[in-house]
Amino acid sequence: MIIWKTTILLFTKFLFYSLTLILIDVLLIVFFSGGIDSQVNYSLSFIMLLEGGIGLIVGGTAALYSPSLSKMNEVFFHHKPWSYKRQKQIEKQVEPLIIIGVILVIEALLLSAM
Repeated sequence: MIIWKTTILLFTKFLFYSLTLILIDVLLIVFFSGGIDSQVNYSLSFIMLLEGGIGLIVGGTAALYSPSLSKMNEVFFHHKPWSYKRQKQIEKQVEPLIIIGVILVIEALLLSAM
């Protein structure tokens, strides 16, 4: 029961974040287009799909762990050596980004279907 409650709370939190982002997008579209017209729906769905895709790509890239990639980062960019503990910490940090990206892509697909 506690797992479901935690899951629902996290989902509503991430849904609120994505809706806030959508509201900002709508305001920017209306501001730059000079008013509400018939193209707002298409522009908004495209921007949401783009933002969701970028969130998924960045989150997936940050959560990607490969010994060869981590060694290249250590040599070329002087990053800290990767460890299991650091990998789990990074995965926890990018989890909201991935979930919000998924929510944005689903919302964009639903908006474009209307």
